[in-house]
Amino acid sequence: MKTTNVLVMAAMIAASLFVNHANAKIWRVNNKSNFNGTSLYGDNFGGTSTYPVFKEINEAVNWAGVNDNDTLYVEGSTSVYATASITKKLVVIGPGYFLSENPKTSNDLLEAQIGQIAVNASGSQIIGMSNISSGSFAYFYVNVNNVTIKRCKLTNTIEISSNLTDVYILENFFLYSGNALSTNGSFYVYPIDLYFNNNICLKTLIWAGQIQQCNNNVFDGPASVLNLQFTTPEFSNNILKATNASVNINGGNLEKVTYNIGTLSTQFGTANNNIVVANMTNLFVQTGTDDGKYQLKTNSAGSNNGSDGADRGAFGGAVASNRYTLSGLAAVPVVYNLITSGVATSASGLSVTISARTIK
Repeated sequence: MKTTNVLVMAAMIAASLFVNHANAKIWRVNNKSNFNGTSLYGDNFGGTSTYPVFKEINEAVNWAGVNDNDTLYVEGSTSVYATASITKKLVVIGPGYFLSENPKTSNDLLEAQIGQIAVNASGSQIIGMSNISSGSFAYFYVNVNNVTIKRCKLTNTIEISSNLTDVYILENFFLYSGNALSTNGSFYVYPIDLYFNNNICLKTLIWAGQIQQCNNNVFDGPASVLNLQFTTPEFSNNILKATNASVNINGGNLEKVTYNIGTLSTQFGTANNNIVVANMTNLFVQTGTDDGKYQLKTNSAGSNNGSDGADRGAFGGAVASNRYTLSGLAAVPVVYNLITSGVATSASGLSVTISARTIK
């Protein structure tokens, strides 16, 4: 059996194990597909005229058979995916990131990289995708209510349209300099019910509006500058790792700022179960992967003492499924190894060994 066919089998197994909505369908997207919509349907990756393997996300979105509540499984590739606009209520799932660093992540270790995704359908979710720099506006855009950006690797910002509700930014890894969130115009009404939880953020989070909930994040932005500035009724279990960073939460009123960890007493204070850990090497593990190094040491100053009795930081929280997940793997079964001799016999067929696990 050819290597390509083995990878197709792994993708099909992973997709077939994922069940979303009772009447929903799962569709595959792979930008190496030969799909042209008329005579070729991604047959080089196992597609048919009934269930094509689409070449790009927009081809899937525009396909008549793809309906609200369906799922697009966007497969890892060596090529960057084209800009996408989500105009149906869909769950878009990529394979995650840092796949070569963390164990048991993927059979081929390839990310689904994209510069731009504009979410234009309420109720949509973007999970496990890798946003990369590819032009001046390589952003994820949230243009409607009730959108979730989850377990993605974000090189650039998430731009949020005016006057929205129920925007969920959860369990993501924000890379590099810049700000995690941005607005889309000068005449702007800030969203209500904006949630920013369990992220690892190497950017600043400076937001002129309110964040409804900001819990269990690790902030490791640029040193010696303002890292955090916004208002919020709930700021708990966060860790500010950035060296000599300053903060301005609720204009300095720390009543709602509880169970956080900073390196300076001027950041969160020491009341309301906030603590100071001047040397962060005492808090985090010192070796590991790009995201794994933000895990707490066993019995650290942030272990099992958050507001909910669980760990503080991105890997904490009482509900395990809400914690940051290494490599941003989606809550679907992951096939991380598939071995075949490549030789089929008439008596026993083809011997295949599959290694898989279920992600929280």
